[in-house]
Amino acid sequence: MACQQSAPLSPANELRAPRLDTLYDYQLYNKKAQPLSLNHAMAALSNLDVIMVGELHGHQGIHRFQADLFSQLLKQAPSWALAMEQFSRDNQEVVDDYLAGKLGETAFINQSNAWPSYKSDYRALLSLAKAAHSKVIAANAPASIVRCIGRHGPAYLDKLPSVERGWIAKQLTLKNDPYKAQFMANRHHGQVPSEQQFAAQTSWDDTMAESIERFLTRYPQQKVLLTVGRFHIKEGLGTVQRLLARQPNLKVGIIYPLVEGEPTPSSARRDKRVREWTLKVQALPPARINDEPLAPISLGEPDCPYAKSPSN
Repeated sequence: MACQQSAPLSPANELRAPRLDTLYDYQLYNKKAQPLSLNHAMAALSNLDVIMVGELHGHQGIHRFQADLFSQLLKQAPSWALAMEQFSRDNQEVVDDYLAGKLGETAFINQSNAWPSYKSDYRALLSLAKAAHSKVIAANAPASIVRCIGRHGPAYLDKLPSVERGWIAKQLTLKNDPYKAQFMANRHHGQVPSEQQFAAQTSWDDTMAESIERFLTRYPQQKVLLTVGRFHIKEGLGTVQRLLARQPNLKVGIIYPLVEGEPTPSSARRDKRVREWTLKVQALPPARINDEPLAPISLGEPDCPYAKSPSN
């Protein structure tokens, strides 16, 4: 299996990457594109303040790595907390109640609006946190509000009641920067994203960054592992950039996943303070082979109850 070895590898073996035989296998690489075991990477990883592990949602090899990494970090120091894109700020109390044993898993899943893949993808992480009495940060912005930002623009935030406004970062990074250029170049159905869509995108990143910054300000002896979609940390931009803008002295590392055959993203725009590793995994099975028809999916129109209300 292409996961971490239980015993240290010799230098000769360390440079030979094992094959990725299944979707559950992974292989870690340093910035020189040299393969290394998770055990060998732990000295550098455990010295960081924040580690951001990008993911391809639903990829079992990546989720396995996340659990393996969190387990190793907790063995070295119980001060590691888990921050998750997969839970939003409005559900922090539900997450806390589950960790405290006040809720069963089914109630937790229902009340926290957990992702449908929670049991297969994130249950292991929550179980590790619960067993170690580690804190879990519901780091993200509520999707319902973000959708409304994408539809009505950042001015929609001015119409939110104070409690709901607190679920989104105080400041959104809307200026022209490398992350905005990267997002705008990422055409969807041939269309250039709008300013409103970028405001929605950066609301995820700014909120997750602010959630981590607030946590570390409150608990300065803690460290944070963030699980997040890989675009949010690509080239060290997005959430990484937004966090360092808020706390420039943090030691931050990113682990960016790649499927076999994908090129490594450029590091030209990456902040030199950021340590970087890549994680190679198998490609997911093709969704279609012979252009089989797929059932259409409709997300409907977002319900934005404050869109027409007067500003506060």
